[in-house]
Amino acid sequence: MPYVDMTVLENPQRLAAARRARRLLPGLVVPLDAIARLAARATNSPMAIVAVMDVHEEHFVGSFGLPAVLSTGAPMPVAYSVCKYIVSADHPVTSDDMSTDPDLRGHALAVEFGARAFAGVPLRDTADHTVGSLLVVDVVPRAWTDADLELLVEISTLLAGLPDAEEHPGSDPGVLAGLDAAAVLDGVQEAFVAVDAIGAVRGWNPAAQALFGWSGAEVQGRQLDELLLTEAVGQRFRDGLPGLISSTGPQNGWIGQVPIRHRDGHELPVRAVVSTIRGRSGPFVCVFLADLSGQSDAERDAGHQRGFLAALLDSLDAPVAAMDVDGRLQVANRAMRRMHGLPDEATIADLLRAAPAHLRRADGSALPTRQTPLVRALGGEVVADQEILVAVPGRPVRTELANAQPIVAPDGALAGAVVTCVDITGQRRVERFRECQLAVATAVARSGSVDDSAADVTREVAEALRWPHVELWLLDDLTDTMRPAGHHSMLGDDFAGFLARPIQKGLGVSGAAWAAAEPLWVSDVADSAYVCNHATDPWVRMCVRAGLHSMVAAPIPSGGQVRGLLVCFAAGAEHDQTSLTALLTAIGDQLGQFIAQKRSAQLVQEVARGKDDFLSLVGHEIRTPLTVISSYVDMLLAETEADHAAPGDAHAAYEAIARGTTALRGIVDDLLDLTALESGHLQVSLRPADLAYLARRSLQRIRDSADANGVTVTADLPEVLVTTGDPQRLRQVLDNLLSNAVKYSPDGGHIMLALADDEQGVTITVSDTGIGIPPEDRPQLFQRFYRASNARHTAIPGTGLGLCIVRAIVEAHHGTITLDDTPRAGTTITVRLPPRGEG
Repeated sequence: MPYVDMTVLENPQRLAAARRARRLLPGLVVPLDAIARLAARATNSPMAIVAVMDVHEEHFVGSFGLPAVLSTGAPMPVAYSVCKYIVSADHPVTSDDMSTDPDLRGHALAVEFGARAFAGVPLRDTADHTVGSLLVVDVVPRAWTDADLELLVEISTLLAGLPDAEEHPGSDPGVLAGLDAAAVLDGVQEAFVAVDAIGAVRGWNPAAQALFGWSGAEVQGRQLDELLLTEAVGQRFRDGLPGLISSTGPQNGWIGQVPIRHRDGHELPVRAVVSTIRGRSGPFVCVFLADLSGQSDAERDAGHQRGFLAALLDSLDAPVAAMDVDGRLQVANRAMRRMHGLPDEATIADLLRAAPAHLRRADGSALPTRQTPLVRALGGEVVADQEILVAVPGRPVRTELANAQPIVAPDGALAGAVVTCVDITGQRRVERFRECQLAVATAVARSGSVDDSAADVTREVAEALRWPHVELWLLDDLTDTMRPAGHHSMLGDDFAGFLARPIQKGLGVSGAAWAAAEPLWVSDVADSAYVCNHATDPWVRMCVRAGLHSMVAAPIPSGGQVRGLLVCFAAGAEHDQTSLTALLTAIGDQLGQFIAQKRSAQLVQEVARGKDDFLSLVGHEIRTPLTVISSYVDMLLAETEADHAAPGDAHAAYEAIARGTTALRGIVDDLLDLTALESGHLQVSLRPADLAYLARRSLQRIRDSADANGVTVTADLPEVLVTTGDPQRLRQVLDNLLSNAVKYSPDGGHIMLALADDEQGVTITVSDTGIGIPPEDRPQLFQRFYRASNARHTAIPGTGLGLCIVRAIVEAHHGTITLDDTPRAGTTITVRLPPRGEG
């Protein structure tokens, strides 16, 4: 645990060594800022400090990556010091997370500049006095390793060996005594002025005469404040002169910028270095003055340029930021501040404190500082299209596409890095919703219904929106109420009752969306005005307690009515109402289409099942009385044939009844066969069957009816054609095809039956020269009860079941039946069965 030992900090020998080190360290061959940069890069840290510790203040003699307000060179108050812990301990000190340490969570570096972790090692002179520390700082928690500390110790050796008082005793007075002081001052390029204890001028070199217009003789003995200083500066000089005179050593002087009056009255900005020396004639205050007029003009021009550049950058919609070679952020435009939820007047320091906690990788995980585009570019890398998330608390997560590159000076040296961002939140949201629509379709198709896929649907929508709570409600047809079908939530078990709220048509946001059949939107449920208007609604209070803000209820339309609701909640206040509503409406329409398709499919199945049930019922119910009628008719026919005295009209009537009964029984048998075949209840019995033999039997059966119609029948049959099939059903196919050909062929027509066998399978072809099939009737020819229009308009009887039964039998044999197009009159039907041994 870090601690402060005032005994160590106030030790006189250590203090003397620290002050000596502060003077000597900047004179080392290796620049101290470079030492700090090396330490930061070696440990992958954003900031590093070379510090010398006094008692009540700390001096940053070298730094890298510090905020601008910490890089001024001015002493830092002890409240900002971490060096004090390392000097007190006199060994390496680390903190993995300052926010979890009661003694460090309130530290000024953590509170004001976002520091979260640090590691430091002591700096010592050759007399083993601990004068300061080499420190690295990170803005995210991290576990410092032994390797990190070993690197810091090795780097600190570059600063080791600072001479102590014995090794650096000071200037040799014997040598200095031999110098001609007047010649030295006359050769100095800066203006030199010396005054005595009462402020009278006693020294004045040629550079002072050239700068101020007064000769040495003219100023000798005159008061400096009256001669050169403005009234305000003169008063400060008079007030501070006693202290300067009483001080000892040049180190006790003062450095700063002041305005000086020229002989002609105009003011000159100068840099003054003031120190006190003592000679045989007493103490003198020596002042070296450097003209800053040119620098002021340059600064003024630079200020104008900076103002122009700042205005130009602030006019851009794209966020822009740049840092210098030492990793200090120098530029951030208005768009960059707004991207991080900061006001336009926010400072660079404000941005540095806020930004690191907002940045995420594309997958939502924290983005380490060293992997941010700007830091990568500072390392020399050109970063193209790095996708990052900006998660500002209380605001929607934005997706930014960052591009960064190094800034190279004309001499080829690295001068810094710049980054620009493009907001692609809307584009990525549309892409995610396209993926979401595909995922929703897949989930519904996999489960077979919207109800069964509700959990998957709500999860996909929640992930596409990146919102914490999504619900799917579906309409209960029996009660005409909305019931919760599924949800995806990240609210936790404390909000399980959230789904228990009822949705009543016309009440609340969801109920209003149901009643209006259009999506409704609430930008911020937690808005004070909204809360006040719904203060008595426990659901609103629960939303506020759960941290929910935006809400949208999108109806799921199907069949002209609302069949469900998709209700979504955001953790931030969303304002992109138009695009989000459109996207959720598309999802709702998609689900509505699935519901409609499901209901349509169910209806078709119910109709088909009802038709099959009806046909089966009718078939069975008709067959029984037909059997009774047939039996009695057969008995009556037998009696009339035996009773020669019976009238001939009765016998003819009985025969007519018998024929009608037989025809009706055939229809019933066909209905029952078709129903059984299509439902799969009647299976074909596959075994070797001689198709040629069956064909000849069918030809014999239709011979009489063909002759009666004057139809010629020819056949192209092999002696034997054995295939795999159900002989009874294949004979039924041949009988139906041939009887149809005879029935629809006029007198003098011709019918051709052909059988063929090759490696593709067995082919049955029946051709006739009959009335043909109109083109518009061909697609429906093999459907149940369908008859071609030209057949319906003739007196040719038929039920429309024959070809439908043929199709069912052929498909049960895994074959096909087709109606071949032919330019001539007539019809050609081709049946193809699988090769022998298949089926």
